[in-house]
Formats: sequence, C-alpha cells, structure tokens
Amino acid sequence: MPPRLSVVVPVYNVELFLTDCLKSLAEQTMTDLEVVMVDDGSTDGSAALAAEFAAGDDRFKLVRQKNGGLGHARNTGFRNAHPESRYLAFCDSDDIIPPNAYELLVESLEETGSDLASGNVLRLRAGGKLVQSPMFRKPMATTRKRTHVSRDLDLLGDRIACNKVFRRSFWDKHEFAFPVGALYEDIPVVLPAHFLAGSVDIVKDPVYYWRDRPGSITTSRAVVRGIHDRVAHVQGVSEFLAENRTPADKNHYEAHALANDLWYFMEVLPDGDQEYRDAFLTYTNKFIDQVDPSVLDGLPLRLRVMWYLVREHRMDELLALLLQEKREPGAFEVSGLRKRVAHYPVLTRPVPAPVARVADRDLPLAARLRDARWRDGKLHLSGYAYIRNLPVTSGASEFRIGWLRAGRRHVVPLRLRRTDEPEATARSRQSLHDYHRAGFETSVDASKLRIQADSGPKQLTFQFQVGIARGGLLRRAFPSVREASVAPPVHRPDGDHRIVPAFEGDKLVLHSERVDARFETHGPGERPGTVKVTGVVRARLVKDELTLVLTHGATKTTVEVPVTVGSGAGAGWNRFTAELPIASVEENRPTGEDAPKTVSYSVHLVGKGLKASLDAPGSVHPGRYPIADGSDGVRRELALTVSARGNVVIGDRPVQPAVELASWTDDGRLFLEGTFPEDPARPVELVVQNSAHREEQIFPVDFTGPEGARRFRAELRPDAVEGPGGAVPLGEGNWYFFFRDKGAADESGDRALRLPASAFHTLPATRTLGGRDYTLERRFGDQLLVVSGSVLTAAERGPRAKRLLSEAYAAQRSEPLRAAALYSTFDGRQYSDSPRAVYEELVRRGTEVEHIWVVRDQQAIVPAGTTAVEQGSAAWHEALARSRYIITNTQLPEWFVRREDQTVVQTWHGTPLKRIGLELAGTAQANAGYIATLAERAKQWNFLVSPNTFSTPVLRRSFGFEGEVLECGYPRNDIFHAPDRAKVATAVREKLGIPAGKRVVLYAPTWREDQRLGGGRYSLGLQLDLAAAERELGEDTVLLVRRHYMVTDRLPDSGTGFVKDVSRYPDVGELMLISDALVTDYSSLMFDFAQTGRPMLFHTYDLEHYRDTLRGFSFDFEKRAPGPLIPGSDDLIAALKDPEKAIAGHAKAYEQFRHDFCDLDDGRATARVVDRML
Repeated sequence: MPPRLSVVVPVYNVELFLTDCLKSLAEQTMTDLEVVMVDDGSTDGSAALAAEFAAGDDRFKLVRQKNGGLGHARNTGFRNAHPESRYLAFCDSDDIIPPNAYELLVESLEETGSDLASGNVLRLRAGGKLVQSPMFRKPMATTRKRTHVSRDLDLLGDRIACNKVFRRSFWDKHEFAFPVGALYEDIPVVLPAHFLAGSVDIVKDPVYYWRDRPGSITTSRAVVRGIHDRVAHVQGVSEFLAENRTPADKNHYEAHALANDLWYFMEVLPDGDQEYRDAFLTYTNKFIDQVDPSVLDGLPLRLRVMWYLVREHRMDELLALLLQEKREPGAFEVSGLRKRVAHYPVLTRPVPAPVARVADRDLPLAARLRDARWRDGKLHLSGYAYIRNLPVTSGASEFRIGWLRAGRRHVVPLRLRRTDEPEATARSRQSLHDYHRAGFETSVDASKLRIQADSGPKQLTFQFQVGIARGGLLRRAFPSVREASVAPPVHRPDGDHRIVPAFEGDKLVLHSERVDARFETHGPGERPGTVKVTGVVRARLVKDELTLVLTHGATKTTVEVPVTVGSGAGAGWNRFTAELPIASVEENRPTGEDAPKTVSYSVHLVGKGLKASLDAPGSVHPGRYPIADGSDGVRRELALTVSARGNVVIGDRPVQPAVELASWTDDGRLFLEGTFPEDPARPVELVVQNSAHREEQIFPVDFTGPEGARRFRAELRPDAVEGPGGAVPLGEGNWYFFFRDKGAADESGDRALRLPASAFHTLPATRTLGGRDYTLERRFGDQLLVVSGSVLTAAERGPRAKRLLSEAYAAQRSEPLRAAALYSTFDGRQYSDSPRAVYEELVRRGTEVEHIWVVRDQQAIVPAGTTAVEQGSAAWHEALARSRYIITNTQLPEWFVRREDQTVVQTWHGTPLKRIGLELAGTAQANAGYIATLAERAKQWNFLVSPNTFSTPVLRRSFGFEGEVLECGYPRNDIFHAPDRAKVATAVREKLGIPAGKRVVLYAPTWREDQRLGGGRYSLGLQLDLAAAERELGEDTVLLVRRHYMVTDRLPDSGTGFVKDVSRYPDVGELMLISDALVTDYSSLMFDFAQTGRPMLFHTYDLEHYRDTLRGFSFDFEKRAPGPLIPGSDDLIAALKDPEKAIAGHAKAYEQFRHDFCDLDDGRATARVVDRML
C-alpha cells in the first residue's frame, strides 16, 4: 500500500545534524510515511549517514544527484516520491520534526478537507533550547480550521515550506515546483499556494524545530545575491496576484513585503558593504516602482520614512536612522499641534510632511505599574504613565485619571497623584525625552470593591486602567505589570468576602469574590491512609449531598471524596468533613518520562448548584503526608498548601522545603528558616541561581530535628558572597533559592524554596547594603528570591542618561587633567591581567598618581587605597575625561576621544589565535557595527602592547592600527619570571585549599558565540566527563576549572574536592603558576602557559566547526599546536594520567611554539611598558 505521507529531505553537508533530523522522522507517531532523502552532492559524511537510515528502515529511500541547490533537490525528491501518497511535506536536513507533528497536520486535513495545513515553528538554539520563532508568533497564535490568507492576513508571514503538509492532489493540480539556483526558494511556492488553496488549516502546536546555524542562508542576509533573489521572488508573487487575485490582495501582500520580507534586508544594511547597499537600492526601488502609492502611504511611520529615504537614495541618513531605531525603537520628536509631524535628529535633510505625519497610533500611552501593596485596608498602587514621544507636562494642560472597571456598570474612579519617577526615563529606551515627572500614586479602599453576600454576582473582576488627556489627545491603557514583582496577597475585609489581586494578561485585575466555602483544618483521618479535611460552607447553598473534588490542572482527571455535613459552624454556615484516601491520589499519578514532578490538584466543594473553592484564611501549616515514592526513588509527600489566590491546593510532589521565616537581620544578613522533612542521609546545600544567565552561588544550611520534622536555618550576606578571590556581592538580577543534593550531576532534582501564603504580606522587604538595594520577594506565586538591584542610579541608566553623560564627558575634557591612572580589565570584571601588572609597577616605583579601577557591577575586588568607579557611572565618565593615564585590556567606549595630554595604553588580552576585529569581516560572526568603529577606536591609543613579534602584524591588521606598537612581551606574564614566584605559588595553593602532594590540572576552555544563554552570557557546553575524570584521576589530582568570564553555566561538583571552580579567582596568571598541566581548546592562555614548559593538552571536540564556521584561526593551529589535539573525553582523561608522556611526541612543536610566541617574555615587560608610558 502507498504511504499516506511523503516527506522530502534535501541533504547537503549536514553530517553534524542529519542524524537528529532523520531520527525525528523515524520516530513520528504517524508511522504511515515515506522519507525521500536527496543527497545533493554532499562532500562530507552526510550521504553515508543517509544510506544507513535507508538500510535500516524501509520507509527511508536515498536518491543521489550532483549538487543543484535546495530547490532542485526538493523537486527531485518530489519526483521520486510514491505517486499515490495522499500528502506531501518537506523537511530541511538540519532541523527537527516534533514527534506528533505530522499526525496533527494530516489529521487536520482529513477532518477538514483543506488543501494544506501549517503549524507553529520554534527556533532551536545552541544547546538544545527551544524558543518561539518571532516570524510565526502571530500567524500561529491560535488554531484555525478552513481559513484563508485573503481573510487572515497574518498568514502572509507564513512563507516557508517545512512547517506544512500539502494535499498531494492540490500540489499536482497546480504543478508547484521550487525555483532552481535561487535563495529563499520557498516564497514563490508557498505564497501562491496560500492564495490558490480552497482553505487552509492552522495548528498552533509546534510542528517544526528550525535550527539556528551561524553562516546559514537565513542568518547571513547582507549579500547581493540574497537581496536580488528575495526581491525577484516578491516581485513574482506580486505579478501572480495581479493576474489571479484582486487589487486588494496585491496591495495587502506588497505592504506586508515592505514591512517584512524586504525589511529583513533593510535592517542589515549597516552590516553590508557598499556593493550590497547599492544593490539594495537598485532592486527594491525597481520593485517599488510598480507598487501603488497608497501602499507606501499606509505603512507605519517608521517604515514610511525609511522607504522614502530608499526612494531618494539617501543611504547615509537611512543607515543613521536604522542605527537609532535599533538603539531607541520608535523614538522621535514631534512638532505641530493639529497636524503633528515627526522629526528624527539623525536626519540631516527634511522629509515631506505627508511622509512624516504622526497618526494617533504613533503616540501610544506607555504605562507601568511598579508597586502594589495593601496598607490599612487600602490597596496602594504606584507607577508611571506618559504619552510616548511627547514631553510630560504639568498643570491644566494634562489631565490624568485612573479607574477600576468591572464590566460596564461597576466603575471606581481613582485620583492619580503625580510623583517623580526617574525609572520612567531610565526604562523608556530613548534619549529624546525626559519622563521623570510621569510617576503616579493612587489607592483604593477595599470597601469600594465589595459585593453583596446574599444577592448579586458571586464575583466581579475589576481591571486597573489609566488615561491621559492633552492637546486634543485622549490615551488610555492598562498599565503593564512587568516592572512589578508580584501581585499582592489576598485581602479579606470580613468572613464573607475576599479580594484577590492578580497579574493576568500583563495587567492588574482585582477579583472581588464571595466566600462560599472556607477551609479550617487538616490532619490524619480516622481511617488509616487518609487525610481529614474540615471547613465550613454557606448553609443556604447546601441543597443535596456534597463531594470534595480534586481536579488535576493538566489532565483534568478527578478524585472525588464524599463529604459529611453537620451543624455547629455559626449563623449561616454548616460544617463539613471529608477523608481523602491517599491511595486515590497515588493511583492518578502520571507516569512516563514526560510526567511532571509535581502533580497539583485544585480542590472544590461540589453539590447541586454549588462549586466552591476552599478559601484558606489565616495561617495554614503545610500538610506533609507520606505517599508512595516516585518511580525514580525520590521521596514524595501529599501536601496541603495555599495558592496565591488563597485557595487550598493538594499536591503529590517530591518532599519540598517550606520557608516559615524570611527576613533581614539588623546587620544586613538574610535569614531563612523552615521545615524540610527529607532523609538526613541525603545532605543538601542552598543554591542561589541567577534566572537570566544561571550563575550560581552555594551557601551552607544547618539542619536540626528528627527525620520527619527536620528544620533548616541558613544565613547569607548578599553583599559579601565569599569566593576564591574574596567576597563580592550578588550581581544584578533575580536570584532564586533552591535546595540541591550535594554532588548532584544536574539541576533536575532542585527543590525551590517556597513561602506559605500566610507570610506573603511580609514581602517585599528591601535592604540597602554597599550602595545596592537587595529586595526579598516572591515570584510565580510562592517562590522565594532576592533581587539584586543596579549599582547605577536611574540617572546613569538608559539611552537618555548615556547621552547626557557622554555630553558631560565632552565638557569635562576641557577641565584640568588629574594626576590619575585609570585601569580597566575586561571592562571592570576583574583586578587582573596586564593593567594589574602596570598598577603594581607604578606602586612599586612610588609614582605619585591616584589609582582608579573600573569595576563592573561591583564584581572586581580592587586593592585598598585605590578608588573604584562603576562602569557607566558619572564618576567613570569623569575619570575617562580627566585621568592622565588610561590602561586597558579591552576596547574603550566608541565616544571616547583621547586628549593630547592623555596617555592611553592598550595592552589587549591575548595572542590572537582566533580571528578578531577586521579579520572577521565577511564571516558569520562579524559584528559590522563594531568593525565600522575600529578605525576611530584605534586612534584612541598612544601605543599598543604586543606580546610577541608574531602578534604585531596580526593586531595591526585586526584593529586597523597605524600607531606605535610596543613589542615588549605581556606584562601579565612577568609573574612566570618573578623571583618570588615560588612563594606566590605556595600562597595560591593554600588559598585554594589544595592538599600538599596533589598535582594540579587547569581546565580553561574558551567561550563560543553560538552557545548563548542570555544576559550577554554563554553556556559552558561542558564536554569533559567530570565523573569519569574523578574516577581515573581523583586520587592524586585536583582539577581547577576556569570558565571564560563570558560563561556562567553551572559546573557539576561531586563535593569531594576533586573539582574546584576557580572562575571567580581574579587572576588566571596565578592559577597557571600552580598548574602542572593545562587543558584548553582555543584559548590564548596557551601562549602564556607555554612559558612554564609544562604539558598542554587540547580538547578540540569541535575543531572543524570552530575553525570553519565559528571563528577561524590566524595561523594553522593543527600544525603548530604544542600538544596533542584530543576530541574525546575518554582519550583526554587517559592522556591526563601521564601528561608528560602524552606530549612526548610534541617536544619539537612545543619548543618551536615557545620560540614563535614567547620570544619577548623575559620578566621585564611591565617595566618597559611603564617606562614608555611615563
């Protein structure tokens, strides 16, 4: 029988990803399919991998052809598909299909009879992280059956083939074929298919995982061929619509193309060269020549102005506007009252008023709620609101009001008191306007929100809204709650009512509810294996037998428990009792790999005409009842807790810590106390993890009491977290608290510290320590965290602050210089490297200068007697303007201009094995904006320090530097020649607690741009099996792991002392001094460590990818490496058993390496730099 579905997979040089792709197809829940793999002349191992699948699964078929491109391969695959298959799909060979994707799409088509079905797309990031593809967020927001692009215009953005299943008869009828020899070949097939289809099915579920690959077609747009082919395809679709559809369809498509398809190529104009920019103007103008003027006129303001600049060939101004839009999206100035016109300061010539006209939609109300809390029976609200792009005014010219509305009949007006709120400007993402007077405060008495206990609705939901009226404009908005921490707790003005604040849909809502059932107690039931629950219910609502119903949130499965109703509960109330069999919850526990760890049940009292949640006023101690262990052997408990909405919930979950007290002590310590009845044989530690980039800190925790009633206590100083380099604060961000088993291999068993609902009112609680606010808060209902605020003030943050501070810097350049030396290492992240060596030499000489160190987020510990200035602060700007000497190992700000009487020393931070700066131009990792600034940045330096004669021409080329290069060796490497180096090494070993007699191996990999985590940080992507390393090496070795300063991933720690995370140790030079061997990959530390003559091993598990795709090298690393290149973890561990033996065959290469790259290091580099500097 023919397969129901044919899947075409073009294959070309994707051996790293092909197995994952084909495996995902083989594991589809819809098994009735064939997979036609077309090897398009691959030169790697892709064809062999495809052949293995074809040999092992008769549903897979391999077709081979000479390279003809993606479109040609897809067409070949279609021709080789079974002629009687009913459906057709395409999948690119580096992507992944979710297991049920084709089942969802095919079943939809069989249900509706539509011609094609399309589903949601997620981007597959490095490390396996899946995120929503922005391109498909709107088109796939909801499931729609039998729709059509002509009435569902969002589908104009659904223009790839791989998230679809086509009805084969529909494909054959219209003889679709992909263009050959062109990029972006999906468009001329998919868009006409959308219009030709009788109907289309949209599935909101993800059906395609689209892999991000540096250098792929979709990530490298600024090329002439790309804009040529994209415009040609857009033009082709436009011509198809002109011939086959209405003018309205054509206009809608062309407007979408200008806002999306062609905008994607406009936004990368700053990354392109002159040839690309010229081609862009040529091809897009040719397309626009045939576009109806009303299409351009109907575009949003930003695009209307930009396409006008394209039509006028004003490329320099367009580039400036694109840069401004990237930094300050949607920002402009406004002139005129009745006919408002936008002005962009970066434009040097005027734009016609009709093009720059400002519509109402261009002046939205920006409103944020920043705080909401109960005080004396009133809900106090504060935040800010302003009309974007208009200056804030005061007095009668601007009227501001707020209100709470529940439907049309229930409105509570609120008076907004104006306040100063500097955060309004700091967070506005623009530099043109000052919004600090946009703050507001208001309050509402809970009594105004009450509903009748015995009549009227059971619930009213009020929504908070604000409005501003000025100059003929009226703007209203629901203030966003993104800057508020968490909704305030439930407020109960009496026993009949409650007010439940919630953040829903990015706004504040207040649910005013009648209480119909109230929880009172829980405890062991009279029957063994049961939990007794008691409470009260309104007597008038009891009309028949009652049942206590537990409903699982995800599966909606229920557990029903009979209820006994009695009297003795007070006027108007009856008492109820229910005994829940624990076994009934155990029986409903989901199983399987994807089963949730915690199974939560909502609890309702149900009867004739009644379904009431159980309100839980006052303090309810968390129930902890033994329940069967999980299939993974983890101890579990049946827990009765209270949700953020004030209702009793029942959970079948791993044993959880419950915080009973979270508070600040008078001396600034954070104190946590609570219960955690876990097995004492499983010791745990307190982990504090940053939610943005996953950096972690570990703190001790003390336990007391017997197993079933264990209590914990922990204290920590968030402003002084001890580490191998000393105590530094928790950096800026949200830090969540977890318990983790000591020695755990990963985070899967982490248990969050949670706060009972009875303690919600105690938070947030803020303490200012060391110039930084630390706020104890809760998020996600009850999860405990501490928020470490910014060291910079609101006046030092945001685009406007940066502009004003840079203007102040320019003025300060004319003030007298200070006899000061400003040092910056890795942009303030460390006190280390060559700037440290220069500082210590100046101190040794007794040079009379003030020493100023740049620090970033207070994460660098600088010597006593020096001044620390926070990067980005007003003091930092002044130091740049007025310090006589500046010593840095990274780039200075683009706007910095060296004074004639200033001396700027650029030491850089390593011999360039990896390509950097201008050497990256034209590659996937090139930052065109940064590269464009290098010529001016190079003029900032008096001289550039070169570590060796090899580096001199490479650094000149990489930075476009034509000034003086001081070939003197690296000051940071003088430590290897210092007379007291043995003494320093002994002190470092003692500081790190390394036992005498243990050898030390330093593992220091570099970072990888394609392993992005967030917050400007990257994943470690650890490929070394630490557990195996400990088994083989642990007896006589300590492994020091040094993450690159851009990497903050978690490092597994067995707790035995074999692995020591020394990433926070300030100076890697001291670590190299004590190391008996170095393991790295492509880090420039190899050039420094070579001076020791000790073994170096290179863990090059991704050599081809790093060399050919990611960064590339400035010389033939494989040929000149001073040690073995070892891809596998097992082989690396084996080599570490005897590193000297492992490098024996590289003795000649090692000696040549030292000759080539250590030729200037003699212990006098710092002295030479300081002599030249002074």
